[in-house]
Amino acid sequence: MEELKIDYKFNLEDFKVMENIEHSYFPNDNITPAEEVLKWYQKNHLTCVGVRNGNNEIIASVNILPLNKETFYDIYYTRMNEADIKDSQIERYENNKEYYLYLSSISIHKKYRNHYYVIIALLKGCISLYKKLADKNIKIIEMMADASTEHGEKICNKFLNMKYIADTNHHSKIYCINGEEVINAIDKIKEFLIQ
Repeated sequence: MEELKIDYKFNLEDFKVMENIEHSYFPNDNITPAEEVLKWYQKNHLTCVGVRNGNNEIIASVNILPLNKETFYDIYYTRMNEADIKDSQIERYENNKEYYLYLSSISIHKKYRNHYYVIIALLKGCISLYKKLADKNIKIIEMMADASTEHGEKICNKFLNMKYIADTNHHSKIYCINGEEVINAIDKIKEFLIQ
């Protein structure tokens, strides 16, 4: 397997690659254009985890967005879609504060989809991001995910122990977990990574 690198620094071209990968997973009306995702990232640099291959190309990514409470519940109750999120609805992290997190757009380039080490790298990147938040004494009130694939549903349901909330109008499912359960899920992922 080629060398993989976890990354947290991105530019517009990187987000265009991520958007392109998402088109193989999600309906077009629920994909946020790269230009808007760049605005999310400019608002809060701790919103994206990426994995690069040996050629420094983005091959996998996940967005973890701290949303204001109103936007979080608009998605939770399926009143809005992820593609409608604007940078003004993304929160900036501050030490010792609490946040509502939205786990969105877990996507892996089709060439790497069944590569175990790509998934492991993405999970390690998420754990490192969580550690950065914990170091700032940031607490998670609730974390929600929108699963568009059977694989995404398994991650939410079995791996993260998230509870099913509702079907969306774009044929995906909303899952959610409270902050205390997020800590348990993180511990479970850490144990999995040690094996």
